[in-house]
Amino acid sequence: MQNQAISHPSIEWIDGYAESLPLSDQAVDAAIIMLAFHHFSDYRQALSEIHRVVGNGQMVFFTYDPVMIPSFWLTEYFPSFTRDVESTFLPIPKLVKEIQTITDSLVNVISFPLPNDLSDSFAAVGWARPELYLDSGIRSGISSFSKIDDYELNSGLSRLNEDLERGRWDKKYGYLRQQSQYDAGYRFVHRPAV
Repeated sequence: MQNQAISHPSIEWIDGYAESLPLSDQAVDAAIIMLAFHHFSDYRQALSEIHRVVGNGQMVFFTYDPVMIPSFWLTEYFPSFTRDVESTFLPIPKLVKEIQTITDSLVNVISFPLPNDLSDSFAAVGWARPELYLDSGIRSGISSFSKIDDYELNSGLSRLNEDLERGRWDKKYGYLRQQSQYDAGYRFVHRPAV
């Protein structure tokens, strides 16, 4: 992330782990965790650390609701996405409860419908533009693709490509191309400042 970041004189980059943040108590006004919570080795410890450095400030988690994955058309081509997402992301009610337990605060959940012109390549980037998944550069930014075996990857890509060429994808899901946004399951879980 730091290698991709654009430097700014008002920003200081600090290396560390979420489970042991190199910051003092109440050192920051807010914490924003963008599709990273599932990468923490001990999410409870990470939550405690985030709460420690934020104190009464805001905490915002951009995450995914795993109950939504079976309804996403991409799982037809890559079935292991369902298992991966369900084992990777905490169910939203559980995440809310964990945050409330650690912070003793109210937590809000806000849906984030995706626009059809996303430029960031996270998992649902191609919800209305399935051709994007045929691009290895797009897939390289999606961690779920790195976890599936070569057979499933090649088979899924072949079937998707054929379905696009023959119009089968558009016959079944073409209505998505007409939508300006889509609720794929992304959520903001927000603990406001107290």
